[in-house]
Amino acid sequence: MGMARFNNFLRRGALSFFVLLIAAPGVYASAQKGIEAFQRGKYDEAVKYLQPAAEAGDAGAMYVLGQMYASGRGIAKDEKAATELFLKAANLGDANAQQSLGSALMLGEGIEQDMVEALKWFIISGRAGNQEAITYAQKVGRFMSRDMQREARQKALEWQKANTPESPDTKQ
Repeated sequence: MGMARFNNFLRRGALSFFVLLIAAPGVYASAQKGIEAFQRGKYDEAVKYLQPAAEAGDAGAMYVLGQMYASGRGIAKDEKAATELFLKAANLGDANAQQSLGSALMLGEGIEQDMVEALKWFIISGRAGNQEAITYAQKVGRFMSRDMQREARQKALEWQKANTPESPDTKQ
C-alpha cells in the first residue's frame, strides 16, 4: 500500500516536478517579484509577474493572485477565479490557500457552499501550522453535527494520505 501511494504521487507529480525543477529559478524569481510588488501596492506590476509564475505551478503565486481576484486589487474582482486558484494552490500544499479555500467554501464565495469541505480545508491548513485556520476550524465545528465533523476529519486525513509521500521511516 505504501509503494502504491508513492507510485501514485510520482505519476501525478513527477512531470510537474521536473518541469518546475528546470524552470524553478525563473518561476521563483518571478513569483518573488510579484509578491513584493503586491506588498508595495503595485498591483499591475504584481499581476505581470504572478500570472506566469502561477501558470508555471508556483503555489505562492497562485495564492497571492487568488487574493487579488478575491479583493479586486489590480485585477477585476472574480470570486470564481480566486477560488480556482486557491484550490490549485491548496492541492499543492499551500497552507494559506487551504485556509482561503476553506473560507470560500464556508461562505459560498466563487464556489457552492459546503461546510464539510470548508472544515476539511481548515483542518488541513491547521495541521500545516496555520494557527488562524485552527481557530476557524474550532469556530465552524461548533455549528456542525458530530457526523459532519467526523466526515470532514476523515476527508482531511484521506487528502493528507494521498498528498504526502511516505518516507521510509513512516512505513509499517
